[in-house]
Amino acid sequence: MPDLTRFRALSVRERAIVAIAVLLDGHDAAQYLAGDKARAAALCRAAKDLAELSPELRLPLVGTLLRESVAQSSDSTSGS
Repeated sequence: MPDLTRFRALSVRERAIVAIAVLLDGHDAAQYLAGDKARAAALCRAAKDLAELSPELRLPLVGTLLRESVAQSSDSTSGS
């Protein structure tokens, strides 16, 4: 099983951003996320961890992680 520690340490919004980037760009996701002024290092490390997985594992896993992030985001906004 992949190490998702860095990914899970991100905020809900950041997890969604990383998941979308990895789904769209795979190995290049970290390069695009490096442009973030505040959290580039954390976002890049999480994206690299996910991008290292084989596509057969990466795509369904990251899709699931994105759905979880969106659900958590929806729950937090509806509860406010």
